[in-house]
Amino acid sequence: MTYPFKYHISVIKTLYFNLNYFPLRIAARLPVIIYRGVRFESMKGRVELDFSPVRAGAVQIGKKRYGFHTKHHTTIWEQRGGTVIFGNKILIGKGTFLMTGEDAVLRFGHDVGFGGNDRVICRKSVVIGSHTVAAWDVQISDTDFHPTINTVFNTVNCAEKPIVIGDHNWLGFGSTILKGSVTPNHCIVAANTTIRHDHSSDGENIVLGHEPDAKVTAKYVRFDMTPVSDDKGKQRPDPGIDLQEKRSRKSRKYG
Repeated sequence: MTYPFKYHISVIKTLYFNLNYFPLRIAARLPVIIYRGVRFESMKGRVELDFSPVRAGAVQIGKKRYGFHTKHHTTIWEQRGGTVIFGNKILIGKGTFLMTGEDAVLRFGHDVGFGGNDRVICRKSVVIGSHTVAAWDVQISDTDFHPTINTVFNTVNCAEKPIVIGDHNWLGFGSTILKGSVTPNHCIVAANTTIRHDHSSDGENIVLGHEPDAKVTAKYVRFDMTPVSDDKGKQRPDPGIDLQEKRSRKSRKYG
């Protein structure tokens, strides 16, 4: 049994993480290794291991993978609840932000790697298939954070939809996977591409490239600017942008 101490493991945080989430007989094997520069914002909910036998270092969080990573890149673990399920051989690169909501389920398959400076935000359900790699600056979010309102039927549009990333996927740097996205197995998402639809019917062995330029995709939708409180408890309007006016100005500018 070997431990990669040369990569600056945080022994205290490794022990704390394992003892916090696992029974002693499992925690003693140190299945999750925490590197220096990892900050625990919240450690609620559960962490499960979807492999056997349990081995040391099967999951590694906060490891430096690229030369541009410095000591100033902080990896953040923010589990507000819900369940995180790890398969075998998981590597989360330095500077990555992992967040799960109260009832969320975040599942990693086997042999999954994140390069670093990535963001995985799960408030409902995110499934990342086995043998999937993500480069740097990749964003995965199953939520819009704020619901929108249909002004015709006066109904609230769903702000959260599950994400499913297939097996053997390669997420290029700067790619964004939004709510409701589904990618098939053996899929490459090109760099700086935004995915927001179900592509499972497109078949396997495909490359998903840049989607069309921004355009109006829905009408009769408005943003509910709910007031927020400042540090003194006073109500103040949430700063927002009139997107319709912004698009109009851009259209006039470029003719």
